[in-house]
Amino acid sequence: MRNVTPKTTFSTEAGSALIVSLVMLLLISLIGISSMQGTVLQERMASNLQDRNISFQASERALKVGENWLVDNPLSALLNDSLENPASWAGGGNDTVTLNTGDDQLASQPEYHVGWLGDYCPPSPEGALPCYDRFAVTSRAVGGTSTSVVILQSTFMPKP
Repeated sequence: MRNVTPKTTFSTEAGSALIVSLVMLLLISLIGISSMQGTVLQERMASNLQDRNISFQASERALKVGENWLVDNPLSALLNDSLENPASWAGGGNDTVTLNTGDDQLASQPEYHVGWLGDYCPPSPEGALPCYDRFAVTSRAVGGTSTSVVILQSTFMPKP
């Protein structure tokens, strides 16, 4: 009897399944990492939008308080100068008023400033219409972080 040893033939495809599966694993990992980065970016954008919304609402509240103060004290507001630049907000100078809202979501409390802009006399053929004092009511609020600052301004004319 002869011992017949089976001949093993190595195909040229040996080990290709391992390489294909490693390439597929690499592609799936890259897709997963990029989707995680997109999710983190969306979370940051949502957080920043919420922070800006908080500061906008606080600034709007300060603007309304300033307009209501102007209705109640129109003669006192005639003494206030207009706000020159954003640096005028520092230190609460230039007749700025800081609100005590008690809102713990804000990094700092909102402020408002009322400045006199001058008289407004509507044109009329007979000149019988009264003139109005014009005021600029400017409010500034900071959201949950010091980087979200909203400044609003309205031109307000109380009735004489």
